Amino acid sequence: MNAAPRDIHKRKEDEFTEGERALHFGAAEAIQEVPCNIEAEQALLGTLMMNNEALDALRVPIEPQHFFEKTHREIFAAIIDLRRAGRSANPVTIRNHVEETMIGDMTIASYLARMMREAVNAVNAPDYAMAIVESAARRACISLSQKMEHTAYSKELDILDEFEALRAKFESVSRALNGEERPKTLAEAAKRSLAATALAHQGKGLAGVDYGIPFLMQMIGPLLTGQLVIIGGMTKHGKSSLIEQMIAGAALNGHPVWVNSGEMKGEELARRALARLTDVKAWQQVRGMVSDSDYERLENARRNAETWQERVFIHDRSMTLRQIERSFAEFSKFHPNGMGVVDHVGLVEKDSNHLRMNDAEFSSLVTRNLKLYSGEYGPPLVAAVQLKKNIFELTDRTINRKTYMKVIGRRPKAADLFGSCEKDADHVITPFRAEAVMDENEPAEVDDMHVVWEEVMSTVRDKAEMVLALSRHTRWPQRKQVGWNGGKTSFFDLNQNSQGSFL
Repeated sequence: MNAAPRDIHKRKEDEFTEGERALHFGAAEAIQEVPCNIEAEQALLGTLMMNNEALDALRVPIEPQHFFEKTHREIFAAIIDLRRAGRSANPVTIRNHVEETMIGDMTIASYLARMMREAVNAVNAPDYAMAIVESAARRACISLSQKMEHTAYSKELDILDEFEALRAKFESVSRALNGEERPKTLAEAAKRSLAATALAHQGKGLAGVDYGIPFLMQMIGPLLTGQLVIIGGMTKHGKSSLIEQMIAGAALNGHPVWVNSGEMKGEELARRALARLTDVKAWQQVRGMVSDSDYERLENARRNAETWQERVFIHDRSMTLRQIERSFAEFSKFHPNGMGVVDHVGLVEKDSNHLRMNDAEFSSLVTRNLKLYSGEYGPPLVAAVQLKKNIFELTDRTINRKTYMKVIGRRPKAADLFGSCEKDADHVITPFRAEAVMDENEPAEVDDMHVVWEEVMSTVRDKAEMVLALSRHTRWPQRKQVGWNGGKTSFFDLNQNSQGSFL
C-alpha cells in the first residue's frame, strides 16, 4: 500500500499526540522529518487481521500508542480487545471499534478490507512491529529532548521532579530501543513458524491453564488466574524438572509461557527438553557424544517440537523484581491465557532498595510480589523455592537400616521452604525423591553398612513422590507415588507406560 491513510501533515492539531504536536507545530522546518513508518503500520495491521494468531508471536513490546497514525492506533487497540474477549479480529468486527472517518476516498470499512487484502506472510510481522516501535522511540527522543531543554530554561518548574519524570520516560525509550523486553524462545535455533502458534483457549475447553500432567491435575487442578504455585525442593529432587514438564505441557496445550530462568540458560533448557523427547541425555548432547542416528533423532524432535516451543519465552538471566514485573506485565497484555515461571526465587537479584535485606527476608518479599503480580496482571505464576538446609541429614550416631528408613520417611513440609515463602502460595508442591537422599548418604563399598544401604536403595530407585504440602483450594496434605526417569529428568505416572512419553 503506497499511500498513507491520509495526509499526516494536514491533520487537525487536536488529532496529534503531545509528542507529535511538539514535532509538527513546534518547528515548521522539521515537519518533513517526522520519524514514522506508515507502510509498516499498514502491513502489520493487515497481517494481524489476516492471521490473529500472529499477535501471540510478535515478541515485541508494541502498544497502540506506538502507532503514528491515529486510526491505526484505534485499529490495533481494537484487535487486542477483541482477542482478549476471545473473538475474531477482522474488518467486520473491528469496524465498530474505530471512529468513522474518510481515508482519502475510502471509508473505514474499505480501508480495513484493503489492508487485509494486501497483507503479506505473517512471518514478517515481528519485523513490522519492531520498525513501528523504533520509529515511536525516535519520535519520543525528539519530543523529550525538547522538553528537557524547556525544563532547563524554565524557572517555574521543579527541576528535580521534572528531571525524574524525564529520566523515567528516557528509560522507557531505551528499553524499546535495546530490546530488553524481547525474550528469546526455546526454539530460537529454529525457523519462526507463526502459522503454528498457540490456539487461543479463551472461552473454550478447560478453564485456566492446562499444563498437561495428569497426576498433578488430580491434586490441584488447572492453574487459575491470580494464583501463585510454589514448587519447593532440595537440589536433585526434581523441582526444576517438574516445572519444565509443566512448561512443556502448557505450551503443548496452546498456552504461551513466560520464563525467568536465572539458573539455566535457554540452550540448557532446550537440551533437557530434547532429552525427554529422544532419550539422548543432555550431557551427551553438550559433549557431542552422539551418533549420526542420535543427531537425526534430535533434529527431528526439534522440528516436531518447534510449534509448542515457539510459545515459550525465556529470559535466561537473573532479574530484579522491577524487571520481572515489567516483563511479566508486558507478556500478560498479549497472552492473557498464558502462565509465568520463576526458577528460582533465590536467584532473583536485589536492587539498591533491598541490599540490606538478608536472603530469607528477600525470598519472602519475592514470593509476596509474585503473588501480587499474578493478581494484578492475570496469568498464574509458578515459582521454584529451595528448602532449608539439613532437612534430610543423618543425625543418629549409629547408622543402621532404621536410620535410613527414618531419613527417607521424612516428608518435606510447607514450613521447610526457605524464607517462609509458603504464606503467599495458593499451592505448595514438593517433589520428593528418596533415591536422592540415599545417594547423598551412601557409605563406602567396603563398609558393612553398604549392603544395608543397597537393600534400602533398591526399594526407592526410580521412584518419587509428589507432596501437596499446602493448598488454599483443596484438601492437603496429599501424596502421590510417581515414577522418575533419570535419563529424561522427568516424572511419570506409575499407572501409565512412560516409554516414549514426553511427560
